[in-house]
Amino acid sequence: MITSIFLALLAQPHSLTVMESDRFDPVKIEALADTLFSLGEYDAAALEYKRALYYAQLAPYLYLDSAGRVQKSEYPVGYQVFSRDKDTLITLIKLSVALYRNRELNQADSIIYELEGVTVRMVRAVLLIGEDNPYLAALAIDSTTREVIGARAYKMRGWAYFEAHDFWNAAREFEKAGQDSLGFLVGKLSDVRLKNPRTARWLSLLPGLGEAYAGRPLFGLWSLAVNTGDTYLIVDGILDKRYLDAFLVYAFLWQRFYAGSMTNASQFAYEWNERKLAEVMDPIREQFGEKQDLTLDLRTLNELYRIERSTE
Repeated sequence: MITSIFLALLAQPHSLTVMESDRFDPVKIEALADTLFSLGEYDAAALEYKRALYYAQLAPYLYLDSAGRVQKSEYPVGYQVFSRDKDTLITLIKLSVALYRNRELNQADSIIYELEGVTVRMVRAVLLIGEDNPYLAALAIDSTTREVIGARAYKMRGWAYFEAHDFWNAAREFEKAGQDSLGFLVGKLSDVRLKNPRTARWLSLLPGLGEAYAGRPLFGLWSLAVNTGDTYLIVDGILDKRYLDAFLVYAFLWQRFYAGSMTNASQFAYEWNERKLAEVMDPIREQFGEKQDLTLDLRTLNELYRIERSTE
């Protein structure tokens, strides 16, 4: 699928003068792409990364004809105008991140999930956390990645479990990364008392009780009053033999508000949990720099790739 990225560029003419050949140097094109990436111009950066990859793929097939023009051969030739002296893996990684930042998620995934290597797995983990798939992010950082990258990989797994609200595993990973104080604070979050949405729903069999359990007692009182009133109208209609009135109240009021009480209780429990977790998690995120650890800037990408290459 990666080769499909370059199809749009294949229609470009390959005849150019020797003076123009520098414009098609993959290394120089990638340097321009890096500059655009650093400036946050991800759309333009992605285009330049694609051009760099295209000409890096093309390089072994280029030669000079008798008129001094660069031509493309069907087979590799002995004399090459360009030399492919740089591995394209890191370029592909930067391209996928640029596409992701530009919200071209399908194209970004089609690239990053065809690649292999510890840098790729670290990048996948960050992207998965951003896509709200933290457990998959933790799985992406396998034993090989942890062995090569070391503390940074363990800390990344810690943040993945942290965002999954699996505080016990998060604390263990932070401790393996040598972040004992962070691990201690995160471990204490396991004691945070949360509301169970299913319990809130069942308690709402008695209207209002579920909402009160979920932290909305006033709303619970209102729900109890409304449902009590609807029940009274139904019973009164039946006793007075106004069956149609009783049925209409049951069908259009009682069912709506009774079922709504159960739905509201469950939703209120989720909202209470989100507020409570944000209250205890946000200070930890800020104090220990989660945002910086999950930043895929050029410095981070190049450093991870350097560590990977140094172990080969």
